[in-house]
Amino acid sequence: MGKIHLTESEKELLNVLGKFPDISMKELVNRTQYKRLSSVVKKIGQFKKEGMLYGPFYDADFGRLCKNPFCVLICIIEFNLSYETVMSYLRLIEPLKTVYPVLSPHKELLNVLFLSSDNAEMISLLQLLKDNNIITDYIIRVYSHNRTIENPNLYGDPNPSLDNLLDPCDIPDLSFGCHDTDWNECDISILPYLQMGYKSAQLIEILKAEKKLNKTWKYNQIKHSHKKMLTAGLIRKKYLIFPFSYNQCVDFNLFLKTDDKILTQRMLCNFARGSRVTKEYVLCEDWGYVGFASHPLFLTGLMHKLSQIDEIKEKELYQLRSTPDREYIIHQQPPEYKYFDAETQTLRYPYHVYKERIKEKLEIE
Repeated sequence: MGKIHLTESEKELLNVLGKFPDISMKELVNRTQYKRLSSVVKKIGQFKKEGMLYGPFYDADFGRLCKNPFCVLICIIEFNLSYETVMSYLRLIEPLKTVYPVLSPHKELLNVLFLSSDNAEMISLLQLLKDNNIITDYIIRVYSHNRTIENPNLYGDPNPSLDNLLDPCDIPDLSFGCHDTDWNECDISILPYLQMGYKSAQLIEILKAEKKLNKTWKYNQIKHSHKKMLTAGLIRKKYLIFPFSYNQCVDFNLFLKTDDKILTQRMLCNFARGSRVTKEYVLCEDWGYVGFASHPLFLTGLMHKLSQIDEIKEKELYQLRSTPDREYIIHQQPPEYKYFDAETQTLRYPYHVYKERIKEKLEIE
């Protein structure tokens, strides 16, 4: 089990790292109470082992990736069949990114992320699964902006009120960027490693992994691609810090809707702001989405508190299985970019192929 009680110097270290992900280890020593670089490196390794820290990794601005529309879909999928059966069909859809089982007393639910180059085609695939009783229902929400990750203030309240939800605040610009840089094969090859934080996103480790795939990149090529993507704004360095060890947190997805998109964005921005809660948030067309990890106490009466806010017209709350059993292991793969066409700077998935695979499997079974 990891720690609940952190020392003042440990809280300070995590706060600085969470706010300034681009900071060097040497600079981290200067900004904290630690005296030696080795102490900081050792402490960061300890936090990772205890499940309080993940990263560094890089978020991607998909508006800058290709000329055609490209985004993330977050889906809630309901099913009656076995988990293994449902997963065997979902895996036929290549741009499947992650799957988290959802805790529910009444239904079997999955929280699923897909990358999408055609939302209508993606909906048709899920509808095909529903029509053939592989799944019983689904909800799709489309990321219409970039997500924001807000790490906890380790000095903050682990059970904050929601009294400030409607307060005026500076809403960060979350809009997608535009494709204004041509990407080559090396750029696209290393992007998934950076996104998943492969071996702490160390370029030399990425080079080794690519050589095993018979890629012939030189270190300077990978270094150039990394710098190019940073400069163009395609990627942003991040750390994910949990308020407590992950196995001591509850992990939830909250969707809410108001009559005013700006008001929805304000609520997302203000939700548990400055407290000991980890959150990511993004606008999904008319819906706001907040994924958060917190002390279990914060969940006590949360839906009741939200019900007291008249401006919230609809809301949904889903608890993710925080420590999945091996059979429910999170399905995570590097986002599928092999269909990126460097000549046209487009990325389009062959949805007709996925549809045929599903139909063939249905006929066999």
